[in-house]
Amino acid sequence: MDHGVVRNMTVSMGRLFLLTVCVSAITAGNTRAAQFEEDVTIPSILTDMPVADPDGLPENGVPGSPTLGGGMPADPMPADGSSASGFGEDALPLAAAPGCAGGACGAWCGGCGNCGAADGGGHACYDSPGLCQILGMFHDKGDACWIGRADALLLVRDAPPDRPLVESGVGALSVLNANQMDSPLAAGPRFSLFRFNTCNGTGIEATYLRAANWRSQRFLPVAGSPYALSPPGIYANDNTQNFDTGSANLGAAIQSFELNRHWCKGEHLRFLAGFRWVEWRESFSLSDTFNGSPAIQDFYQTDCTNSLYGGQIGLDAWLLTLPWMRIDSLIKAGAYYNNAVQDSLYQSNATGPLLSQSIAVDESPLNCAFVGELGITGVVPLASWLDLRVGYFGMWLSGIAQPTQQLSGQVLTVPAGGTDPAVGSINANGSTLVQGVSLGLEGRW
Repeated sequence: MDHGVVRNMTVSMGRLFLLTVCVSAITAGNTRAAQFEEDVTIPSILTDMPVADPDGLPENGVPGSPTLGGGMPADPMPADGSSASGFGEDALPLAAAPGCAGGACGAWCGGCGNCGAADGGGHACYDSPGLCQILGMFHDKGDACWIGRADALLLVRDAPPDRPLVESGVGALSVLNANQMDSPLAAGPRFSLFRFNTCNGTGIEATYLRAANWRSQRFLPVAGSPYALSPPGIYANDNTQNFDTGSANLGAAIQSFELNRHWCKGEHLRFLAGFRWVEWRESFSLSDTFNGSPAIQDFYQTDCTNSLYGGQIGLDAWLLTLPWMRIDSLIKAGAYYNNAVQDSLYQSNATGPLLSQSIAVDESPLNCAFVGELGITGVVPLASWLDLRVGYFGMWLSGIAQPTQQLSGQVLTVPAGGTDPAVGSINANGSTLVQGVSLGLEGRW
């Protein structure tokens, strides 16, 4: 057969194949368009548009009004809100759209990005059709947003519980008590990261805070009569050890990490529950000098570390909302396992050379501790994604080991000439309140 004829037949068959494909595609497109018009209800915002009459003028008589579907009125939205987020017979009603609790959009991140008007003016959330909707079957369907907060904390702590430390002269009134050792401001950061599902109101929070260098100092200058340790003494050393001058120091630090789950319980209320770790460290020391010949110096020091592990519950509520600001409130409380350690040291040159004796006691769990937190914060928007936050922060800890409450439970007498072996104990009779001001920024994305 002639090669030219073969070539012509091949070209003709190819053209015929392409023509067949084009005709099939056009036919399928028309069929899909017809099905689309049958399945999709036109949104109500379009059904309100004027419809043209056969003379080409709208029913309201105003020329130039747009028409829809060649002048044919659109079907109204069904009263049951079933116009759906997807296409075809399997479309879901707006009120039952997946990922939306009760069909309501969350308010914590500004609401859902996919909010549509449902029957009666309510709001519902729906997923976009196509690939995103299919993937949404295996993922969180709610619109997720992130919130980040960075705050500076300026905090004070209250003094330890009552415990006489030093008196002026044997049998005289106490001149130094642990409850007099208030601390000035200490500063520290607080960082929080939230991820919220704005449709169903759930979220996860991670928060870390730290405040350190609370330092209280009390000086005992030379007086008309010598000083002495107040009964019952320190480490079993009594008030027979007089001294002329001295100084006391009390320091503390706190840090905390928490991981919480949030549940929306209304437009302005969330319930939270989660795990928290709190560490409270505190140190007390007393040094004194007897100006004799030779001079005698004594040094007492006790350090306590409380590592608290436990669960907490709480509420996060908006107390007031205005166009230019809002007021947030937060309350948390929990019970904690206390892994506590105390270390005590006594040094003296009362017998000539400088001698030391120490004891360390740890107990796990020492007891069940309590931690409560309260916060009230004013929030002022700086931009659509950025807020300024100023407020009050308070934290209460009880059932903790504090150094001034351990001074009577240790026996350390060898440096002062005693012969008793070192004996130690630990108790959790202490409590403290940390409170102050928070100042920071909140960003959303």
